[in-house]
Parts: sequence; C-alpha cells; structure tokens
Amino acid sequence: MPLINSSFTAKVRNPGADRLLEYLARRFTYHSREEWTQLLAQGRLQLEGAVAQGGEALREGMALRFAVVDYPEPDVPLDYRILERGDRIAFVHKPAGMPVHRTGKIFFQTLANLVKEELADATWAPLNRLDRETSGLVAFARGPDAFRELAPSAADSRWTKFYAAVVRGDFPEEGGRLEMPLRERGDTEAGGIRCKMHALPDGKPAMTLYRKVSSRAGLSLLVLSPITGRKHQLRAHLAETGYPILGDKIYSLGGKAYLKQLEGDLGESDYAELGAGRHLLHSFCLRIGSKGEPASEAWDWDVGPEFARVFKALEVRAWCGSKAFSELWGEAEEAGSGSRKGSPE
Repeated sequence: MPLINSSFTAKVRNPGADRLLEYLARRFTYHSREEWTQLLAQGRLQLEGAVAQGGEALREGMALRFAVVDYPEPDVPLDYRILERGDRIAFVHKPAGMPVHRTGKIFFQTLANLVKEELADATWAPLNRLDRETSGLVAFARGPDAFRELAPSAADSRWTKFYAAVVRGDFPEEGGRLEMPLRERGDTEAGGIRCKMHALPDGKPAMTLYRKVSSRAGLSLLVLSPITGRKHQLRAHLAETGYPILGDKIYSLGGKAYLKQLEGDLGESDYAELGAGRHLLHSFCLRIGSKGEPASEAWDWDVGPEFARVFKALEVRAWCGSKAFSELWGEAEEAGSGSRKGSPE
C-alpha cells in the first residue's frame, strides 16, 4: 500500500445537530471516534480555515480541510490514459479497479484526481461515472461552463454510448430492448444488499438496448446501449433477465461474494465460482454532442486481460463494422433524443 502525504478539502453535508467530532465519526467511518479525537488533538483538521477542536457547531457547506500523513491507501491499478483531449472535453481510459471518485478508503488514487494532476488544471471534472470494476471511457469537461453544457442531464446535450459485456449463458435473443424501472429496495429485504438495484413497478424508468455478438462455452458477448443512466442499470437489467454479467459480485450468485467481501478478502474458490475477478463490463464508445458545436467521440478497445481471456476486443471491433451495429446506433440515437439520460451507467 502506498503511503499518502497530502490533504483534501470536503464540504460539510447534512450535518444535522452534530458537532464536528460526532459528524466526523458518523460521516467518515474509516476512522473510529477515538482516532478522530486523536487527529483533532494533533491539529490535523481545519474548519473554515481555523484549526478545529471537535466541538464546533456545523452549517451546511462549511469547508473542512484534513491533513493526511502517511495514510496507507489501498493499491489500485494506475494504467489510466488520456485518449483524446480538446479545449473543453477529454476522453480517458479508466482501468478496472480504479474508482472515478473518492471512496470510503481511496481518496487520492482516483481517476478524477489523477487526471486533474496530469493536466495541471483543477477545473477538469468527470462528466460520467463508471463503477469501480467497470473499465473504459470516462469523459471530462474543462471548467463549469463546459460541464454544465455537456453534462448528460443538460437540455441540449446528446450522449450516445456503447458497452461490451460478457454474460453467463447463451443469451436467447439476437437483439431488442430491456425496459424495467429500477430502484434500491433498502432495508426491506432481509439479508439483502442495500446498494443493489431491483426491477420494481415504482422504480425510475430505465431502458437498455442490446445486441448479441456471439456465444460460446456457456457465455455470451453482448453490446449494450443504456438510453437512461440509472445506477447499476446494465448490471441490474441483465441480472433480471437471468443472464448476469460474469464476475458480478452483487448481481450474480445471489450476491454472496459481495457479502463475503464485506467481511474480508475473497479466495481463489470464490473467484472461480464468479468466473472472473471483476465484472466483465467495458465502455468502448462514447459520443457527446451539444447544440451549436460538433460532437466529440472516442473509442476504447482496451478491455483488460480478464475480458480478453473469453472474448477478444477484436470481436467487438469487427462487429461494429456490421449493419447490425449501424442499426443499433440509429436506434440508440432515436431513443436517446426523447429521453433525459442522467449520468451513464
């Protein structure tokens, strides 16, 4: 694990009636209350520019700065690459295993942070998210104006995106669309996974277009185009059809690998049962347009070694020259023009 020496600033969010120490212990659980007490005593935190003591009353949006000294941040893959860069938009390859934003334990080795450092400009910000285990394209906008105009939710933005996925089983249909409303079930499901999305009548509308590229050895290679951008949309839609993505810890095998991982590390037998060390989902094409300017487009064929073990990127790339892909692209653009998309995946 690398030892990190740096600092970061966060905004106070939903402070409730907490004083600073209680807020830290509730909100940032990677340290215990006792550890936060020690860090405050060492003068490692500032609230609104003043050294914090712990008993301060909080207001929404207050600036909290934390000095990090020799923090053993978990290892993550660092082989990200900037594929395309313009004045207002850049496309970046994210490797599987690297988070886009901060997590409960990873603060500095994130795609958002490393791209800003490499471009020496803190105004670059990611326009879309990918799950940590998903590889492929993340778009960045430079500055608040570009971010506001190019964001998936912007009135004049147009996003077209395509993913490749490996699923368990011989997928029965050559192509079609999945339309299932999705939402979390929360605590209502005994022993369930809180972050898991379910197809429920009162969920948010969600639409995924799909085509089957090939099948062999009990697996299928699919190309997917999410028209909406619900959390875990592709993973949840495929699992609901009975064909979960290979390696998916939440949506395959009843989520037992995810629950076991919360208690400790997974072993070789767990990964053998999952079929892969990470879920095999890759964002390979992203096209973003905005009113009054040409669209920007990028392709990413680095699917990673685990994906390539079962289906080569060349298979997807060759299929993208077919009439079937042209038809899928046209359907995706037509469906997307009438849908407010949200953030991809």
